[in-house]
Amino acid sequence: MFKKLGKRREITFWTRLGFGMGGMANSGALTFTHSYMVMFLSTECGLSAAESALIASAAIWLNAFLCPIMGFVADNFYATKVGRKFGRRRFWILLAIPMMIAEPLIFLVTPFGFGYYFVLYMIYNIAYAFITSNLAPLTIEMTDDYKERSLLTGYKHIFGNVSGFMMALLVGFGFGLFGETNPWSYFIIATTNATIMVISLIAVYCSTWEKSPDEVAQERIGNAWEAIKKLFIDVLSTFRNRSFRQVLSVFLSMKFAAACWSACLSFFIVYALGIAKSYESVMEMPGKIVAIVCTAAWVAWMAKKGFHMPWYVSTIGAALCIVAFNFFAFGRINGTFDVTVAMIAYPIIFAIWKFFYVGFQYLPDVPMNYIPDIDELITLRRREGVYSSAQQFVQQIASALAVSLWGVALSFSGFITTTGSSDTVVQPGSVPITICVYMLIGCAGFFILSCFLGSHIHIDKKQCDTLCAEVKRVREGGRMEDVDPEVKKLCEELSGFPYEKCFAHNNVGYQGDRVMPAE
Repeated sequence: MFKKLGKRREITFWTRLGFGMGGMANSGALTFTHSYMVMFLSTECGLSAAESALIASAAIWLNAFLCPIMGFVADNFYATKVGRKFGRRRFWILLAIPMMIAEPLIFLVTPFGFGYYFVLYMIYNIAYAFITSNLAPLTIEMTDDYKERSLLTGYKHIFGNVSGFMMALLVGFGFGLFGETNPWSYFIIATTNATIMVISLIAVYCSTWEKSPDEVAQERIGNAWEAIKKLFIDVLSTFRNRSFRQVLSVFLSMKFAAACWSACLSFFIVYALGIAKSYESVMEMPGKIVAIVCTAAWVAWMAKKGFHMPWYVSTIGAALCIVAFNFFAFGRINGTFDVTVAMIAYPIIFAIWKFFYVGFQYLPDVPMNYIPDIDELITLRRREGVYSSAQQFVQQIASALAVSLWGVALSFSGFITTTGSSDTVVQPGSVPITICVYMLIGCAGFFILSCFLGSHIHIDKKQCDTLCAEVKRVREGGRMEDVDPEVKKLCEELSGFPYEKCFAHNNVGYQGDRVMPAE
């Protein structure tokens, strides 16, 4: 169980199931904490909206800079005894398990103020960085097969949606049974969620494996300065990979839109639509079921039609749903609709939204799985961790910007903070208007942008199979000059380098212990 290194194993249903449970850390752990922490701190703990948003955004900014370090450390962790025993990636997932206790502690009303919540949320996000920086590279290390990688990614998203369904049920039950203004409701929900996360991470650790130290090129680093130098050079070098830049631009705009949605959703439901928190979760149940069922549909659609058409449908559909949400919100604000109309419209639009949500969350992950293979074409090295870290860095920057801007917008809207008496306070009319404008610009606007950027991605199964076959041919002693002209053209298109400059005939990445170029 502890030393699952090397010797590629057969990927079974149970393997996919265990790995897929890691997706619960994304949709489960983050959904409740990111959606409700700012509201909890500003309505139950007496912190201002700006202070609450600062805690949320500061932790995400920390993650943005921690993820590259995490990827660098994981890639080189076989240099330690601990890494050789527990794995260079799975060890960090194991380490994140006890750190999950930070989540319920965040949702306790204490007299310790800003510093207490700041530190705990930092710990919680560090654990999240450990998980996300090492989960995606496991997909690549466990198999080279395009279909299996797609299935593993698909199972991860299925479990993410299962977790979303469970959280909606848990939130509705928790607030409905214990009360919406009872601070213990938050604590009970967070404790249950953290327990689910611990079980999921144990399943991931027990069901996955990774490449052995013998299968990974070990680069010697002379001192701490060289290690820091290598970190920055390697992370920055990923942006020289043309395909990575294309996929990353899509990720950046899509994640920013999704982060805007997550940051302001609870406020939008309560203050723009006027729906109680307990009813919100119940009304989201049909949408959560749609998300679980439709993941398989998106996987099958992409396998048959490729990336582009599903991507256009998912992003434009998501943008239209945001517009529909705000149509009813503005109706509530100006008195055209009452809360009953909003309560009828919300679950219908939300179910449609979740169909598109599954698509835009899943689709970019598939071409991203093959970016390290394109990097191997360029550098002759396996740098999954570096690429995962660079991806997480950009994603966290997008999330941090979204949360920071939300905090600024909420402060300027005139939002009134409270200490446990939020039900007796009437927020000014500028609050719901600010929320709606933020959603339209931050969510709908950036979904449309990501739709446009997706047209530049040109990675599919056939291309990936051809690329991997060429890398394998050269690694096994084949001469570069014997390359097929069509394969050469493909390699240049995906990498952005002339073929003659591929296979380590370049200065991409840290050059301290240079890999011998292919002949």
